[in-house]
Amino acid sequence: PENSLLKPTGPESHRGQRPGRRPRPRLRRWSPASSRTAGSPDAEALRLQPPHSGYHLTQGRGERFFEGWYFRVTIPELRKSFAFIYSIEDPEQASGLNYGYVGSPGTGVQVMGPDDGYVVQYTTKTDKFWADPKDLKLGATFLSTPGSRPPSGMVPESAFANGVKYGFQANNTWNQGSISSVGVTPPGSIPETVPSCSWAFSTAPAQGYGEASEQKSTAGWLSALPIFEPHWQIVMADGRSSGWVDWGGERIEFRDAPTYVEKNWGKGFPSKWFWIQCNAFEPAGEDRDDGVLPELSVTAVGAERDVPVLGKEIVGLIAIHYEGKFLELDPSTAVTWSVSPWGSWNITGETQDGFRAEVIASCSADAGTDLRAPTDGVGLAPVCKDTFEGHLRVRVFEPDGTLLFDHTSVNAGLEIGGGPWTENWSARASYSAPIRTLLDINVDLDEVFQGPATMLRPPGL
Repeated sequence: PENSLLKPTGPESHRGQRPGRRPRPRLRRWSPASSRTAGSPDAEALRLQPPHSGYHLTQGRGERFFEGWYFRVTIPELRKSFAFIYSIEDPEQASGLNYGYVGSPGTGVQVMGPDDGYVVQYTTKTDKFWADPKDLKLGATFLSTPGSRPPSGMVPESAFANGVKYGFQANNTWNQGSISSVGVTPPGSIPETVPSCSWAFSTAPAQGYGEASEQKSTAGWLSALPIFEPHWQIVMADGRSSGWVDWGGERIEFRDAPTYVEKNWGKGFPSKWFWIQCNAFEPAGEDRDDGVLPELSVTAVGAERDVPVLGKEIVGLIAIHYEGKFLELDPSTAVTWSVSPWGSWNITGETQDGFRAEVIASCSADAGTDLRAPTDGVGLAPVCKDTFEGHLRVRVFEPDGTLLFDHTSVNAGLEIGGGPWTENWSARASYSAPIRTLLDINVDLDEVFQGPATMLRPPGL
């Protein structure tokens, strides 16, 4: 079979130490984001937009629903990262519709910042949230300025800044917002390290998910059906952002900072999971002296998820975008792991045609902060622990055993969630037999939902 990796797509520091300032990392060939402005994504950004970039709410759903978006910006020369985490829960119940289930209506923005800092703004109202059912476009207003109406779509940067005191707007190429730790406190208790945060930055997408010529669903074509609980999609495996963040009064500016976007939707997060993400690796080889970052984005995940009728299954994935190539290792081949309750992640995978990947990560015992995630029954609650201070090594070997690459980073995002986490979790991912059979069927959803069938196309797809 054709080698999947060959398909084209268009010194460590300890926690608390400040490494010496390195030259600003540069990116070979990818376009800088500095010229981007608020508004509609350009043709290139839309070409790299994978399925499920839109909002998945189905009117009259009649059951618990959430959708959450995760935008991460890494500033490797400062060894700082920010994650902007947006969520909407049970908007139909908040509007007065009742289908016989107990929901947890709410709109939330969590920002995780340097030194694993944290701030959140939350409201039980959902009427000032909006999102596009086809494209990556969303926003919400917690508080407008006097005399202003909350936006119901993307607006120019100045219009948003003048009309929205607290809220956000985001799409493929622009992200802007301001929040404060005021108002309703979501469930649970997480110390907030700053009282406020505001931000504005433009983004140039470089990788969606999969080959540039064929963007794909992270979990396959079955993601279009209400089968998995929850659903998950990597929306932007890599991009470059330029702008600023005001973190509790400290203004941090950046240019061409590695950027990553993913999302989830469904009823709630898995009962147990781990997650690794990094697209800011150390310069290596001939690029070490001039600070050029490798064109590399890695996401590794393992989870215990619900499948209707079939019950629970353990699934995992290693997704690698590397110098214009794409490698996906999933349960249809072999993905295994051993992950400790906190501090150690070890994941391996192999493709059917013999490529092998090793993903090894670690962090100090005192690193990390709790984060909230949508849960079925409680709403936005503390159920996971994250750090930006992960040490990561990724190695990939070709079928003949030749080392393809060996890259390291001290900017990895690491997470565990759900539970219980009383001992090491060692597992091998595997699809249940019916799911494996269905995924082996080649289904082109664009062909399915064309012509008269367009009206049947699920929202979000």
